[in-house]
Amino acid sequence: MLPSIGLHDVPSDAKRSRVCKGKQYFMSQVIIDKVLKCPRLPSLPTIAVEVIELCRTSDINIKQIATTISNDPALSSKILKTVNSSYYGLSQSVSTISHALVILGLNSVKTLALGFSLVSNFKGDKDSEFDMMEFWKRSLFGAVGARTIAQKAGLIEHEEAFLGGLFSDLGVMAMVQTIGKSDGYIGLIGEAGDDNNLLIKLERQRFGTTHTEVGAQLAEKWKLPPILVAPIQYHEFPDKAPPAVEKIVRAVSLGHKSAGLFLNRPNADIDAFFAELRQSFELNHADCEELLKTIGDATKEMARLFDIDCDSVSDAGALLAEANETLLQLTLESQQSADQLQQTNEQLQEQMNRDALTGAANRGRFNGYIEQQFEFAKKQTSALGVIFLDADRFKSVNDTHGHAAGDAVLISLSKTLQDTVGGEGLVARYGGEEFAIVLPGYDRKRAAQLAEQIRKNVESTPIAYDECLTLHVTISLGVASFDGVTVFQRPDQLVQAADKAVYAAKHSGRNCVRVFAPRTPQVAAG
Repeated sequence: MLPSIGLHDVPSDAKRSRVCKGKQYFMSQVIIDKVLKCPRLPSLPTIAVEVIELCRTSDINIKQIATTISNDPALSSKILKTVNSSYYGLSQSVSTISHALVILGLNSVKTLALGFSLVSNFKGDKDSEFDMMEFWKRSLFGAVGARTIAQKAGLIEHEEAFLGGLFSDLGVMAMVQTIGKSDGYIGLIGEAGDDNNLLIKLERQRFGTTHTEVGAQLAEKWKLPPILVAPIQYHEFPDKAPPAVEKIVRAVSLGHKSAGLFLNRPNADIDAFFAELRQSFELNHADCEELLKTIGDATKEMARLFDIDCDSVSDAGALLAEANETLLQLTLESQQSADQLQQTNEQLQEQMNRDALTGAANRGRFNGYIEQQFEFAKKQTSALGVIFLDADRFKSVNDTHGHAAGDAVLISLSKTLQDTVGGEGLVARYGGEEFAIVLPGYDRKRAAQLAEQIRKNVESTPIAYDECLTLHVTISLGVASFDGVTVFQRPDQLVQAADKAVYAAKHSGRNCVRVFAPRTPQVAAG
């Protein structure tokens, strides 16, 4: 037996693993040797070794296996108690190991013998910083989960899946027992928490090896069959498993994850677990829910037989209800977030389409809207009215009272226009003191009548700039309309016509309405 050595006492010819981008070197094989040859590492129980040897021979002697197990009264009692429990649901009582072998078969009895032997031999110290019973609780959930999944998937190796799940973290247990304190492995486990991927990353960085590699070599040292070694080695990365054992490795991997669902609450991701079940074994949602309930109930039953306390673990029904509640909450939050996002986008879009000073639509919004409405009017042979207007002598307001007073005039003018038009059309600031109004469904007469009402409302609305100054403004308006059959072929022609009518209104003395008529002289509204 080699003495215990530290990380810095490694022979120069030892196998080295290069990690951390070439800046640091770790002696992975030395760590593995240190673990496997440490005198503190318990050996596989004698009864387990004998059962493995007997099962390995080509001419298996069932009677001899029964005798070997029966020589350990405590182990025999546990096996018979388990066989007669609701976990197996046998219709008849089994009183001897030989009878159990006949009823359940060699694999099931071998599984129980190895499982009970291993757990009873590795209980750990009560004073240890590492909770070995919590470790076995997780392992037992993984074992029952692996067996249940394998059965549901139709795999014949469901008993091997149970042992693979029970032994899957054998390397963790071995490293805790041997380098847990001396090399800080227990602290590493605490740092990783429930994140297995993080634990493997930290193990690789610190020791140049992982608990899966250590566990696989320990299993080989114990002469466990390859079908049990593979799940130990590959359960964290089942995609890397050889094709011949891929299915059982996936069952063990998912069993391992099912343990996390029950023990890592409230961080359980049931949806991800179900998705992987569907992808790996083509199970539907109902199958997945039934499987999870079976794992929860069966593990609690098996835990009592293994003397492992699982009473505080919630059942699958509560877990699913909690997951559904969480999913509902996430859905509501997602919907709220989507609604808020939509509202924010709408507000941003509205801001992009609005004139910042007056609150009226901006030039870009006007251009898009009139083009849309013009095309609609052409297709439907319907009317479309446009009003252009300009504040009279606006420059004098700025020159006399300042630009702040001019802004107050534009703001008041925009409000009066929007109040008068209401939902009948779009009011836009076209530029400077110019405003434009698009009126879907308005022919020339209706548009002219509305323009006159706007003129009167503006004229009669005083603008209180401050306590000492009240302004009165008037506007000149131009009207043009498309009736589906006139000379206007494009929306810009309609806009130009309304603009020409504004110039006509200004030349007619301002504060009036003029209407563009392609074939008749322009006349005042009214």
